[in-house]
Amino acid sequence: MRIAHLSAWRVPVERYGGSQRVVYWQATAQAALGHAVTLLAPPGSSCPGVRLIEVPGGTPYGRYLPDDIEVAHLHGIGLEDGHRPQLTTIQGNSPAELTYLPSKVFVSRDHARRAGARAFVYNGVDPAEYLYRERKDDYILFLSKASRPVKGVDVALRLARRVGFRLVVAGGTRLALRRTGGWWDSMRAKVHFCGEVGGRRKAELLAGARALLFPIRWEEPFGIVVAEALISGTPVITTPHGAMPELVTPDVGFLCRDEQELEEAIGRVATLSPAACRQRALEHFTSSVCAHKYVHYYQRLRAGGALEP
Repeated sequence: MRIAHLSAWRVPVERYGGSQRVVYWQATAQAALGHAVTLLAPPGSSCPGVRLIEVPGGTPYGRYLPDDIEVAHLHGIGLEDGHRPQLTTIQGNSPAELTYLPSKVFVSRDHARRAGARAFVYNGVDPAEYLYRERKDDYILFLSKASRPVKGVDVALRLARRVGFRLVVAGGTRLALRRTGGWWDSMRAKVHFCGEVGGRRKAELLAGARALLFPIRWEEPFGIVVAEALISGTPVITTPHGAMPELVTPDVGFLCRDEQELEEAIGRVATLSPAACRQRALEHFTSSVCAHKYVHYYQRLRAGGALEP
């Protein structure tokens, strides 16, 4: 197929930016499957194996959309073009994003349900960007924006102080705790703050961790970091919010309703198999799997059908 991805963001990104990485991974994976892929994105973008069209800021993307495109896949933008099939991937939880439109595809079953929809495709990561290790180091990893209270860094720090495990916080410095709380615990726990990380450093942290601690307190649409941990062979300890029950099954992690259950899960994480974690990610959460599922939706649209049966 002749597919265009329209990205509001410059790609790729080096550190934080889950939505941007998903655009990049989808475009390259679909090109690898043999499709003719075009990426429209802000100046400075790059994406090997695809036709790249740079769109200057403030310019309507429709002006740059080639005539030969069969389907337009939108990421973070709107498109006033009724001449060809189009769909939009929704990654967030804002009221506007969760307003139902028949052209929207969400990133988990729970995410779609909360918008009154059924169409969803799990995000997928590129396994080539990660490391896999069965032998783990003696630390637990918190990898999220530490400045966002909903991500639960304060819970992670409190558990580290109380239980006594070594915690690595990647995604912010101790200064972020001014917004989230946890300063007192951070001074009394075995904790190391890495700041925002990317590339090889992030891959090493994910692969070496005994577990990813993801104590969210909001309805997570997907949680790319969970897929990143699993592809690295690292179990996940999280809460049953949003998409977590869809991603984290009993063979790869724990869904914990309170801090007591989180504490118990930390003591049991060694019972989980790194190989099982990686296998689950390979089967469900890779860019190739994601690309295949979107192509299915494209074909339905091209044939004049709807996204939802």
